[in-house]
Amino acid sequence: MKKVLLAIFLIIPLFANAQGYRGRDFWIAFPQNAVNESGKTLSFTLFICAEQRTSGTIINLATNDTQKFELEYGSEIECNVDTAVQMLASETFEKKSVHIMSDGDISVYVISHRPATTDSYMAIPTDKLGTEYIEAGYTTLQNGDESFASQLAVVATQNNTLVTFHLTGRSKFGIDSGRNVEIAMQQGQTFLMQGDSKGDLTGTTVTSTKPFAFFSGHSCAQVPSDASFCDILLESEPPQTDWGRQFIVPKIEGKNFSVVRIIAGSDSTRVFLDGKPYRLLRKTSDYCEIDTLHFDAIVSTSKPSLLAQYCTSTDMLKTGDPFMLFIIPTERFLTETTTATLIHGAWNHYLNIVLPDSALKTLRIDGTFAGLNGVYPSGIKLLHATKLPAVKMTVLT
Repeated sequence: MKKVLLAIFLIIPLFANAQGYRGRDFWIAFPQNAVNESGKTLSFTLFICAEQRTSGTIINLATNDTQKFELEYGSEIECNVDTAVQMLASETFEKKSVHIMSDGDISVYVISHRPATTDSYMAIPTDKLGTEYIEAGYTTLQNGDESFASQLAVVATQNNTLVTFHLTGRSKFGIDSGRNVEIAMQQGQTFLMQGDSKGDLTGTTVTSTKPFAFFSGHSCAQVPSDASFCDILLESEPPQTDWGRQFIVPKIEGKNFSVVRIIAGSDSTRVFLDGKPYRLLRKTSDYCEIDTLHFDAIVSTSKPSLLAQYCTSTDMLKTGDPFMLFIIPTERFLTETTTATLIHGAWNHYLNIVLPDSALKTLRIDGTFAGLNGVYPSGIKLLHATKLPAVKMTVLT
């Protein structure tokens, strides 16, 4: 089997505080990002944004390092995190978490970057975490003598947290599909579960006695699985209480199609694509995949579900390698959001704006009306690209 190549072109998804995930306390983690290939340096970065003057502390529990930060109104700060916090040991208790605290509300965006394999997520504050999650991974990728696989990571936010895994695939060290695994965790402890050379852990359910932070993804996936280049897939997953029943899935700029997986939160969940019946998911955590979605689409489900969208691997004509994001259900849309993204390096930045036609004339970007007569500042087009490093959007209702 040919050796997996890590592509040299990337698209970084634009961060957005799309579900109102601002807060004052966060627990985050950095699951494995591929492998060190040709000396490509790993880096972890936090972007912290505030709508008010605030100060805070970042504690890396892997190294016991502490960083202080201060923010003015409407500003952001970029902080590097020691990569010793990377989680590499599957099915092992570690203390590889980062704890972020502030005296005012902040938004936290996290980047895991190795040249040619990068993804990011918006952190969910501690008071908005849940006790039930379902893994969204992807197909295992064999890479020589080792494999890249679905992975999920747990961070305990309180002492004496009992966590239960129900596996839908075989784990890296031989726990069979269908088995339940129970572990007891203390505050700040982390636990990584990776699939084996054949096991996709998508659909694995994780429940606990106390709220915990949960991170879905894959150590380096090719999308589709027969593509040539892989990237880490990484998301901080919303708890099931924030799932929904209607999702607007936009095309990804520069790509011919995208891939989506719809995961059921309940038994007998019906899936519809653009209003037409598509699939019946018979059991909780069952999922279906649309592997070539060539168009903007509306996916709806009869019961609350999770929808993951995957950017495809580069074909050397279409740049950008895989990343994963969770589509926000329309039930949880907001009227205001602030975004931030990388501004260093040769990145292409894309901004997808989804809103009803009735709101077009009230859309503001950085305070300027953007929807009048279809004219958008700085070349922004709905569902198309922007090169702005940071954007604030408001829809008046």
